[in-house]
Amino acid sequence: MRYFRNSIMTAVMLALVSSAFAQDQVVVIPQPVAGAPTAYVDQANLFAKAYHLFRDGFATSAVDSLKKLLDNSGIKLDLRNYYILVANFTDGATPIGLLHEGSDFFDTRLYGLRDAKLYYIFLSRSHATSFTSTLLTAKDSPFMQALPQFLGLVLPYISPGMKVQELQPDTTWIDMREYEIPAQFQKFSNISVLVKAELPAERVLATIILDNTSKERWSFGVATAITSVQDVDFSIGDDGVIRIQPKPRGDLASFAVLNYNFQPVDTKARQLATSFHLLGGMRLATVIEPMLGIGFGVPVSNFEVHLFGGYSLEFAQELKSGFVVGQAVKEDPFKTKLRGKPRFGIELKFP
Repeated sequence: MRYFRNSIMTAVMLALVSSAFAQDQVVVIPQPVAGAPTAYVDQANLFAKAYHLFRDGFATSAVDSLKKLLDNSGIKLDLRNYYILVANFTDGATPIGLLHEGSDFFDTRLYGLRDAKLYYIFLSRSHATSFTSTLLTAKDSPFMQALPQFLGLVLPYISPGMKVQELQPDTTWIDMREYEIPAQFQKFSNISVLVKAELPAERVLATIILDNTSKERWSFGVATAITSVQDVDFSIGDDGVIRIQPKPRGDLASFAVLNYNFQPVDTKARQLATSFHLLGGMRLATVIEPMLGIGFGVPVSNFEVHLFGGYSLEFAQELKSGFVVGQAVKEDPFKTKLRGKPRFGIELKFP
């Protein structure tokens, strides 16, 4: 039975680890949306205002000016999607960032592109369009990246000295494009964006690397439990005599567990908030003892400390009818007994 259990666990772990090394790359070019690029007469001079605000360090106000410019031009943004925004004030001053609800302009985190779209917007007074190339690199989830370790256990974007260029009210070009992200890059990938005025140009206007890491429901951990149930174990001594061995009242038991979070968790930006999850696993011992329970806790550094409560089933040995303690035997006197135990304790949860 023990050999069978170890074989199953080994096969599962090897399958998980083997999938952790698969990595693909692809270059994608966003396609223009209908009507793009468009020319907009910026009577309020919002583009110039944004330039000076960026230069003076007021990035939030600068982004608000660019959002207002887009809105006035007739482009309505749905910030449930992601927009890579490039503001080409001059070829030497071209900040790039991300527009998304709840995110700062210079945040580089995406949380999956299955339910959200990715767009590219280029604003300029000098260039109607731009050359943009995007490299997608598939990667493993934090769960898979941390799995080998677990198995081992059980912007200064504008130069301060730059000369300020006066921007007068003028036509602002707005180029908007939409990405088609292949399925294998939608949940976990790095997105590297390169922007130039045109392909032959030597100067790179802007670059950004976006970390597309979806929130996760799965994690794993090591749980240590104590039970107050008074149990005994039967064994056969070297002399062939059946013996009884009481278990200590505070039976300390360790389990390797797999967790399912009821709410997806951002494992790369943990917060001090309670995280409830379902956990299930197997005891780290020679006996077969699966466990199922509920846990909750708070993050600490690269792991989380959780309390949990649950119930385990131990495949224990019980004497067959006709055998007693102290009897010398030459045949197997045991039969399998399912023994249930309440389990409460502490879990170290990764990642």
